[in-house]
Amino acid sequence: MGSTVYEVVGDVMGDDVEGDVLGEYDEVGAGPQPRGGWRHARGMQMRSGPPPNQQRVLIAKKPNWRDGQAAPGVMLPDEGMVPLGMVPDDGTGTFLSTGPTKITWIGRLQKPYRAERLLVSTVRDGTTATGRLLGQFFVGVDLNMATIQGVDIELFGNPTAFGTRMTLLQAPPGVEIQVPVTPSALPAASDSIFASISWAGRIIH
Repeated sequence: MGSTVYEVVGDVMGDDVEGDVLGEYDEVGAGPQPRGGWRHARGMQMRSGPPPNQQRVLIAKKPNWRDGQAAPGVMLPDEGMVPLGMVPDDGTGTFLSTGPTKITWIGRLQKPYRAERLLVSTVRDGTTATGRLLGQFFVGVDLNMATIQGVDIELFGNPTAFGTRMTLLQAPPGVEIQVPVTPSALPAASDSIFASISWAGRIIH
């Protein structure tokens, strides 16, 4: 009699049926259950899902800006929009009545970079400091303009200018971005024109 009961239980609660009824143990936090332990411990009750003493763990999705990591703290190749400061070759970036007549602003790169948005700030001191700043754009030895004539960089580089975003040649590490600038007229006496030049562009990081 007892043997018969065990045979029936074995057929009804076999591997195929048990997998369907007692499945879903792959939830986060649920481990493998001993064969028959959960079934016999509950008096042959058939239950769906993990035992009641095991809670489902909800893991929040990480923000999009944290994607692209090969490992925690190790980034895959990506690009970003960053500024590039330009350094005047005369050390001051100031045009005086006594010169210089031309100053070249230089940006030295350590990673691949593509300049796109020119930003120019000027400070004029004195009534004769009215000359406009005319410049050219070079990436390495390549002129990035449609002609060799200089353009008014204060117009292109005005922070409020619209539609002046450019696409200069991509500059590899070690290549300099240069902007030689000549004022249309030097200030007189003790007057001066100070200029600050920078770029916003794409970098590989």
